Amino acid sequence: MKRLATLLLAAGIAFGGMTGTAKAVELTANGTWQFGWTWSDVFDNGADTFNAVQRMRTQFNFIASEDLRGVLMLEIGNGWWGESEGFAMGTDGINVKVRYGYVDWVVPGADIKVRMGLQPIATPAFTFNETIMSSDNDVAGITMNYQFNDMVGVTLAWARPYNDYDEAHDAIDLFMLSVPVQGEGFQVTPYGVYGSISRYGVAGSEWNSDMGSNLGWLAKGLLPANAPALIGSKSNGNAWWLGIGGELTLFDPLRVAMDFAYGSVDFGSAMGDPDFSLERKGWVVSAEASYDLDMVMPKLVFWYASGDNGNLNDGSERMPFIYPSNDVTNFGFDGGWFDADQISQGSAGKWGIGLHFDDITLIEQLRHDLRFTYLRGTNNTEMARVADLWNTDGLYLTTSDSAWEIDFDTKYQIYKNLAMHVELSYIKLDLDGATWGPIDSDQEKAYKAGVYMTYKF
Repeated sequence: MKRLATLLLAAGIAFGGMTGTAKAVELTANGTWQFGWTWSDVFDNGADTFNAVQRMRTQFNFIASEDLRGVLMLEIGNGWWGESEGFAMGTDGINVKVRYGYVDWVVPGADIKVRMGLQPIATPAFTFNETIMSSDNDVAGITMNYQFNDMVGVTLAWARPYNDYDEAHDAIDLFMLSVPVQGEGFQVTPYGVYGSISRYGVAGSEWNSDMGSNLGWLAKGLLPANAPALIGSKSNGNAWWLGIGGELTLFDPLRVAMDFAYGSVDFGSAMGDPDFSLERKGWVVSAEASYDLDMVMPKLVFWYASGDNGNLNDGSERMPFIYPSNDVTNFGFDGGWFDADQISQGSAGKWGIGLHFDDITLIEQLRHDLRFTYLRGTNNTEMARVADLWNTDGLYLTTSDSAWEIDFDTKYQIYKNLAMHVELSYIKLDLDGATWGPIDSDQEKAYKAGVYMTYKF
């Protein structure tokens, strides 16, 4: 904790100095501190079936006026108890890091809102499926928002996820334009994203172990499966995405939402293997319909994503992504309270359907979610026979493979700021033996039981 104490002391000194010259600056703090204890048979550390973890996010807001503020969020974790990275005896304080650090300001006389610095930047999403860039992510960049009127606005963003391979022109730059439109009982947002993605940037994100875990997804999300080289013949993989999403709430308590996105990225051919294409393009559509009753909210969810064909050398037909998120379940995907135990991150190469009963409230301060989800692959079975699927997004399923998951989650609000969450999940896989070869039955099932505490202030 020495480093955290030093950071807080420095912040206090800086704030103390500010109060002497800019007395209007106000300091507020908010945060989320989480602790979890999970039993599961699919942990990365092998034979262990129990893990204890904590994550502490604390945000400081330096408010000069309603038009100007600075934000600093510090994070400790994810820290697995007993781990040498700051959570074993005698390793105090080495796991403190900056999650966000940005300034919000309004252009004088123009009502243009600007945010610059390390911040969350996400592509628009109205369903459970953030297929390109997730709001859980943090990235350095600039966003600008302008509202033309009560109905139409515009958002521009530039993000730089990577620039650290020690090569000329090794940066990755993303540019996004979205036009949110809202009226009585509806919202719709068309958007586009362009990426100038250096071949060295993708290679560096995969090889540089010092970078954050989010960057490890770049190679998985932008390259085909079984890519023999991370560096392509083109210096830049020009990437682009077009999408549209929206929701209809005119018939409240009925809500219907949908998202669609198509994306493409091309790095040319693999260095040393000109017959292997490093092009990837595909699409994802997702939808949900819910009806909010007094004691329960039944919800029907669905998504379908394009999958790889059977040709190993002609690139990938799966949707490319930067850092996705799929909150449809708490175990197979990342819809849990702690989101640290998921098996797969995104929805590329799969389709799924689910029947959910959310916000079941029989007793005050006690809430339950019951979810049944079925999914199946959209990738050709030949890919599983001929490809080394090392850089795919977790669970790679073909058209002959399926799975179902059942989740039962409980939230108990102990105090206004303290809640306890219990997650119980079971997944059953049905992998095709003719496609994958002999399969150990233990590999076709997984369970998770977790207890988590969340303190929000």
